[in-house]
Amino acid sequence: MKLPTKYRNILLSDMEPGEMYQKCVAEIAKDAKDVDYRFTETIVYATEVRYAIDVLTKGTPERFWNFGDLKGDADARLWAILDPIQESNKLKIAFVGSGPYPVTAFQLKERYPEGEITCIDNNIVAHFMSEAVIAKLGMNITTRFEKAIDVDYRPFNAIVVAAMVSSKRELIERILKTNSDAIVIVRGTINLSHDRLIELGSTFRDDGSLSGIGTDTPS
Repeated sequence: MKLPTKYRNILLSDMEPGEMYQKCVAEIAKDAKDVDYRFTETIVYATEVRYAIDVLTKGTPERFWNFGDLKGDADARLWAILDPIQESNKLKIAFVGSGPYPVTAFQLKERYPEGEITCIDNNIVAHFMSEAVIAKLGMNITTRFEKAIDVDYRPFNAIVVAAMVSSKRELIERILKTNSDAIVIVRGTINLSHDRLIELGSTFRDDGSLSGIGTDTPS
């Protein structure tokens, strides 16, 4: 798709990829506009692909940071949920909608080296690129090319659903119905109440597209 000029200029700049992403989000908020999934995907994937290429050409980065965390507390909130599970049982985590540069999976593996991390994505380019990055990093992370709704989530005790996953409510209802034990963490607000569901506020809507209206963190 053709982006407005100012967004195209940001994405083609020499800005650090995460800072580039945050600049785009800030511009969307300043414009107080909603953007569709293709617009959102272009911004997010441009960021992740640049990170992925850096790893493939230069090796392991100095740090893995959650560039989508504008408030600076998203990681702490995630660890507060997962640490108690890790203390009582081995973590088996599904990361749904992991993308071409699954930074959350890298952070999870760093914090829980004995945990089993599985990345799930239905975009073939994202799948193969993440596979290559994971191999380059030498991380023991599994990747699966599959539609999120078709996955059997029963082996997992924690499931993290990325902000850009579409039809999140339908997916989460299915997970909660077929897996009676797992904690389900969704980056977004789906207005569903369940004792095993934890929503981490986000500007991403249920269809995976980004809203710049009314909120300030796409974590």
